[in-house]
Amino acid sequence: MPYPNAETAAHRDNEVQVNLLISLAALMLAHHSFAAEYGSKPITLHGTVVRFVWMNPHTRIYLDVPAANGEPAKWECEGNAPGGLLSHGWRRDSLRPGDHVTIECFPAKDHSNVCKARVVNLEDGGRLVMD
Repeated sequence: MPYPNAETAAHRDNEVQVNLLISLAALMLAHHSFAAEYGSKPITLHGTVVRFVWMNPHTRIYLDVPAANGEPAKWECEGNAPGGLLSHGWRRDSLRPGDHVTIECFPAKDHSNVCKARVVNLEDGGRLVMD
C-alpha cells in the first residue's frame, strides 16, 4: 500500500533506520572483549564437571573445584562458540557431569569464580582446545 505522501514515507524510513541502529548498538555492547573482562595470567583449575552448556554465543562449563575449607567452589568457565569448537574436535557430549577435568583458563578481573577456558584436559589424557 503506497504512503499518502513522500514526507510520511521518508519519516517511516528514518524511523526504521534509527531502530536498526539502536538494535545493532545494543548487540555490540552486549558482547564483551576478552581484555576488559579477563586477566592475562592463566590459572589451572582441577575439578568435577557439574554441567556443560552447548549454546551460542559461548559454551559454558560449570565446575566444582575443591576449596581449602573442604567445600567445593563453584566455577563458571566460558568457552568458545559451538561452531568453532566443532572444528577442534569438540562435540555436544564432550563433557558430562561427573567428569574430572583440568582447565587451563584466564580468571575474571572481578575475582569472581568465572574464567575464560583455553584448554580442557580430560582424565583419560585427552586434550580439548578452545581456539
